[in-house]
Amino acid sequence: MSDGNVTAGRETLPLRRRDSGDKPSAAAQLPPRPMGSPEAGLEGNSSPRRSRMPVLSDDESMTSNRAQHSATLSLSTARVGSGELPEEFASDAVSDQATEYAPSNHLQGLRQPRKPQRPRSGTTRSRPVSRAAADNWTGKASAGGSESRLRYSVNSTDELASNDDGPSRPQQQFLRSSPVSNDERFPLTPSARQNTIGSLSRTSGESTEGSNYGQESAGRLSKDQRSAGGVFAVDGDLINEIRGIYAGLVMVETKCMEYIKERSDSKTELSKQQWQKLIGIHRTLLQEHHDFFLASQHPAGNPVLKRLAAKHAMPARLWRYGIHALLELLRHRLPASLEYMLTFIYMAYSIMTLLLESVPSYEETWIECLGDLSRYRMAVEEADFREREVWAGIARYWYNKAADKNPGVGRVQHHLAVLARPDIVQQLFYYTKSLVCVHSFAGTRESIFLLFNPLLKASRTVRRLPDIVTAFVAAHGYIFTGDLASLFMSTCDDFLSFLEQYIGRIGPAFKMQGVYIASCNFAAVLEYGAPKALLPAELSTSNAQPRSMDDIYFASHRYWTPIGDLKTVEADFLASKDSETISPLVFWGSCLTFQTLSVMLDQIGNKNILPSLHASLAFLWCLAQTRNGIRHVEVVVPWKQTAAFLNTLTRNFTNFTLIDGAEFPDSDDERWLPEDFLIRGQIWSQHLYPASFFDGAPTAEEGRNIEPPSRDLARMHRCLWLGVRLAMFNRWLTYDATSRKFSATEFASKLDKSAQQHNPFYGKGLQKILGNDVEMNDT
Repeated sequence: MSDGNVTAGRETLPLRRRDSGDKPSAAAQLPPRPMGSPEAGLEGNSSPRRSRMPVLSDDESMTSNRAQHSATLSLSTARVGSGELPEEFASDAVSDQATEYAPSNHLQGLRQPRKPQRPRSGTTRSRPVSRAAADNWTGKASAGGSESRLRYSVNSTDELASNDDGPSRPQQQFLRSSPVSNDERFPLTPSARQNTIGSLSRTSGESTEGSNYGQESAGRLSKDQRSAGGVFAVDGDLINEIRGIYAGLVMVETKCMEYIKERSDSKTELSKQQWQKLIGIHRTLLQEHHDFFLASQHPAGNPVLKRLAAKHAMPARLWRYGIHALLELLRHRLPASLEYMLTFIYMAYSIMTLLLESVPSYEETWIECLGDLSRYRMAVEEADFREREVWAGIARYWYNKAADKNPGVGRVQHHLAVLARPDIVQQLFYYTKSLVCVHSFAGTRESIFLLFNPLLKASRTVRRLPDIVTAFVAAHGYIFTGDLASLFMSTCDDFLSFLEQYIGRIGPAFKMQGVYIASCNFAAVLEYGAPKALLPAELSTSNAQPRSMDDIYFASHRYWTPIGDLKTVEADFLASKDSETISPLVFWGSCLTFQTLSVMLDQIGNKNILPSLHASLAFLWCLAQTRNGIRHVEVVVPWKQTAAFLNTLTRNFTNFTLIDGAEFPDSDDERWLPEDFLIRGQIWSQHLYPASFFDGAPTAEEGRNIEPPSRDLARMHRCLWLGVRLAMFNRWLTYDATSRKFSATEFASKLDKSAQQHNPFYGKGLQKILGNDVEMNDT
């Protein structure tokens, strides 16, 4: 969009004058602020990295530094009253905005307006701390007096904590999404001017170094504006407003950093007044950030001004210095700091919700920060289990929204893994997806050990967990650590032998469980996204330049080993078993993955395995689009079983035009399947879906995971379409368009004999004889 004529009819959000007298001039009345909700990317590396924070180790000591960014769950059951938090709360930078934030495309003009959302009826509101107590700790500003009355002083405890004349500013607006009680409206109050902040610093007897630093920073900001050119086409009042806000913000930020360092180095308990001062100055910093974003993203500003927030990493600084540093200090002082921590979380949540509504240019950042704050709130709640679950649900809601907007960001998947407990299969799915996402999250490689260690250090069974679950997670633990001794073999045997009974016992629940299991197995084949992994590099090369179907089939004849050279085909597969250059994880992961698929395909007539079959066929199709990827797995793929199962999916009402067509099967009635949202974002699935396939997709709250009967028909079409695509290689499968039947090739039969010889898991878990004419039904 262009920058012109966008303000008519939109809500005005006032800016506060900082460089004039008590009464704002007419020139300060700026055009109204647009309320919009466009999409914007935020991944990158432009912001400074945060220092690593110590986290709890398995023995609850503060010596480990694993999971720099993750509030990872453990089996610890420590209570708040014990003085320590469970390991799930261990020092997470949470969503590491300071290390991975980057402004990708949020400055492509102004945003499309969006309709204001109304609060949902029945929304859970949690308020374990009374409003009076919260106001007492955060401090209040006077509602009376002139517009120039100060809300705060950077150095004065009294100004920060004891002013009880009016409502506090964090509650200045109706917050639609906040779980904090929000049944009142609070007016915006004027901000302190930069020169008055400096005078208060001098009055308090402290150095004015922070004030001078703020002025110097404002000067640098002005220099940035001049060098960019074209800024002074904007009203000069807006430029002066931004300069003043930034100067005050930098000064308050510096004070926050000094106070946090001072309090962190001190081992003495903080007094009530000291806590109030800390919370108050951080509240001031959040308010200054809010003002800066409103001013710099104002519609009267040009693109140069709008880029200032990104250039100076303001979202990252807001989280790092304004919120996270104080939360970590409060966390380390628990349980004495519990009520102060609750107060600050509510206040920060309110500010972030306000930013979500008023500054949609950084919507993805605010959403993830809201999820982080909700997870902090969840982690400190040990007295009321239901309250903890409410906040876990709120955090999950925000992270799912973040994942929908940025499905390839592994950090968000890591957060969802933390919240998946006690379902350790789902946890393993999100951890492994975090590792094999397009933008993998390195911190997961440390966090995942918190899931594996209880199963690998002790016996393979853990109380209250099914044997198959512990065997499956332990098997991946052995592959991940490279411990491929006899214990690994027996663990895999246990998992495969339990699988058939497990599928029948849990019934329709296996639709999602099967996708979790299959996706974790794919991650093993991809070596869990290791830096020098073989297949991810192959997939990345393939994803760089999308190709047509003709190019894909031509490349297969050009680069793949001819089917007549079976010895070379076997050598390609076995290369990863004993090679010094290729990880053995490719071999063992492939053997486990496709023997698991073989057991599932043995469930002829069971619709509950369709989602996992869909995911497996999609994985094979994506590997087949690479030059060399498929050669490392084709020997152990159960091609004959796949053909037999596909033949059971055809019906009289099957849409064969959809199946035979070259375009991805896209039905308006059932366009999206639940597993589509689990598959997307992984590095292997980048060319599986059309570019605009997920546009307008429903959210989890809108029922995308509900399973109506029509979903099974859509899955059948999807599986058949993928089967036809694989058959067009004429290498493993063939498809007769007249009889509508699949069959395995002679080459596939030879591969099956080779698999019997080389796959250590061949035949494990299979109980029944294949049938070709069994109709699908629910088990």
